[in-house]
Amino acid sequence: MGCGGIRLYRVVATAAVVFIGTTPLFGQQQSETPVRSDLDTGTWLQVSGITEPGVPRVFDDLVVFTYQPSGFARHVAAAFAHEGYRELHTFSVRKLANGEDLFYLPYPVDIDQDRLDYRIVVDGVWMKDPNAPQTVTDSRGVEIGRVTLRERPLYQTPSPVRNDDGTVTFRFAFDVRISATLETVNRERISPDAFRSPEIYVVGTFNGWDPYAHRLSEPDENGFYSTTIPVSSGNHFYYFLVDGRRILDPLNRSQGRDRQTDTRVSHLRIQR
Repeated sequence: MGCGGIRLYRVVATAAVVFIGTTPLFGQQQSETPVRSDLDTGTWLQVSGITEPGVPRVFDDLVVFTYQPSGFARHVAAAFAHEGYRELHTFSVRKLANGEDLFYLPYPVDIDQDRLDYRIVVDGVWMKDPNAPQTVTDSRGVEIGRVTLRERPLYQTPSPVRNDDGTVTFRFAFDVRISATLETVNRERISPDAFRSPEIYVVGTFNGWDPYAHRLSEPDENGFYSTTIPVSSGNHFYYFLVDGRRILDPLNRSQGRDRQTDTRVSHLRIQR
């Protein structure tokens, strides 16, 4: 299987979706498209059930900010330090039973972030969020809010892992929290319970599609099989060979499709 005929695309799990609109304000750059956050059902119920302002709610990969003005407010947004405060993320507004407005912003966070430093902007006025759980002073002497994020569970950490020494660590687990079923390159679904003491190999463009070049280790205490190998820069495609079954990487949503065989493969891009 060569990489020349493979088309890239991104697979996103089906879930309830929150869209956050953006409106230009005083020349400030807005998010290019509405911020999209895919929520599982439990998280969506918690977000939709927020009826009063409070400290930001921290979920697994989402932080929900709320703000309630003392009077009338037309536009509320948040700007974040890790974005250089260059973008305004507009809050949605909900009319409460008492007729007052509650502004709220579900903001997706990256897996590697350990905190969010931010300010809010209310009708063009920059300020510290009155609901911020922590207040810090930045290098300019400006007070900003800070939210400390949860440590992410291992099963939510993306794979493959790009290491500083030019190697890549591939990980695989039969964990239903990652995926209830495993998917083959031919779009077949297999239960993780179907495998007993399997042999697992990673097969891809980086090893010439050799099915037995790189075997994954026995599972660690968290149930993860793994192998670390050198991978050159560029686009690479791969799958896991699990007891002879070609399985897509359940921890990697980036995929490609071989147009000649109409099979899928997992995609990895290395930039150095």
